[in-house]
Order: sequence, then C-alpha cells, then structure tokens
Amino acid sequence: MPGVIVDLRDGPKEKVPEVRNAYRFLRGAHNSVQGIVNASQALAEQRRNANSTTTGRPASEEVDLLRSALVMASSGIDASMQRIIWDAGRYLIPKAGTAARLQYEAHLKQALSGKNNVDDGLRNAIIGAEPRDGLLEYYLATKTRASFQGSGDLKKRVRGTLGVPHASISDSSLESLDPFFTARNKIAHAMDYQRPDEPGRTKRIHRSVDEVTAMCNNALAVSADLLHAVADVIIAARRVK
Repeated sequence: MPGVIVDLRDGPKEKVPEVRNAYRFLRGAHNSVQGIVNASQALAEQRRNANSTTTGRPASEEVDLLRSALVMASSGIDASMQRIIWDAGRYLIPKAGTAARLQYEAHLKQALSGKNNVDDGLRNAIIGAEPRDGLLEYYLATKTRASFQGSGDLKKRVRGTLGVPHASISDSSLESLDPFFTARNKIAHAMDYQRPDEPGRTKRIHRSVDEVTAMCNNALAVSADLLHAVADVIIAARRVK
C-alpha cells in the first residue's frame, strides 16, 4: 500500500530458537521505521493544514525523516542478518551433512590451500586450546565483520553460509533489494547529494513517501522471508537422524 509501512509477517510457527533473536531485531526495525514514517506524515499534514492548498513539495524535514527510515531499516536488517548467521550457524555448521557444513569445510580448505597467506585469526584458531570451537568462531566472524551492501552479500553471507536452497529464496527476490541498498548508501555516505558528474550537483536526491515506504516494505518483507527460509533449513536438519 503506497505511503504505509505494512505489517511484518509473523515469525516461524514451529519452535526455532536459533531464529528468535534475529526475528526480534527485524521486528524492532519494522516498528522504528513505521514510527519514523508516521512522524514524517504528521509533519506533512501540519504543513498542508497551515497552507492555503493541500498540495506542495514536502518540507526538507519530512524528507529527512524518510531518509532516516531507510537508514533505520538497513541498520535493523544488518543486525538481524548478522545475528542469524551466528545463531543458525552455530547449530547447522557442526551438524554433519548440512549444506552449511559443506560451505564451512570448503572455506577452510581454500583458506589453508597455500594459495593465500593464512591470516592471524585462522592461525590462532588452529593452535588454540579448542580448535573446533575457535575455527567456527573465526568463520562466523568473517561472515559478519562488515555491513551488508547489497543482494550479493545476502546471497553469499546468509543464504550460502547457512545452506538455504535457492528455491526457498530466489536470486530475483534478493536482487529486488538492491535499489534499497543503493539509496541507503547514498544517504549514509554522501548525505543523499547527487554525484559530482550528475546534473544539479549541489542538490540532494528527492525521496517521496511512496518510494521510501515501497523500498522499506520490500526490504523488510524479503528479510523476513529469508529468516523463514533459514528456519525451514533448521527444522529439516533436526528431522535427520
């Protein structure tokens, strides 16, 4: 629905504690975004009531709130995805036969193949008192060290790391978030000013309420779908004797 932050789908119905905190973080982001958008629309209503006409370009304060909604949504998705990697990874990776385990083994084999220098974190994990735990911690830390910059990170660092099938969350679904990440980066790193080689170089990019709510709704919904897909992987792994 244009201009409205829609309800987030409920979390997994089956008991999956590994997903609980990540889903709580995402719901918190959803609630914050909803509050910010409501505040922006309240300012817009005040402006329209004070004017002789109900039309007109949004005030800068209204647009800044919309920009804040995009950043808050992205921050919440970052927190949620980092948490699911740790919580689900700790369960799935030690379990033999899971796709997550195969990804983990392939990563370590490549890191130890001699083609690259072994970094200090991996070396310390190997020689530590508990190398099994240390290697898992090292691996998960490499997957959560940086913020998520686009669909490629979600594909590789979440879907790939946790062994989520492409059929459960498609490339096209994740790629639909790229405009959201692009907008977030323009706001967070350049105050939403246009690029130096674009027309009107000192102008900030305009953000409408319909555009922002559409991007936030899609980003939050796809993130929820990804968490549900991880939950399905965990449920399936528990059924394997």
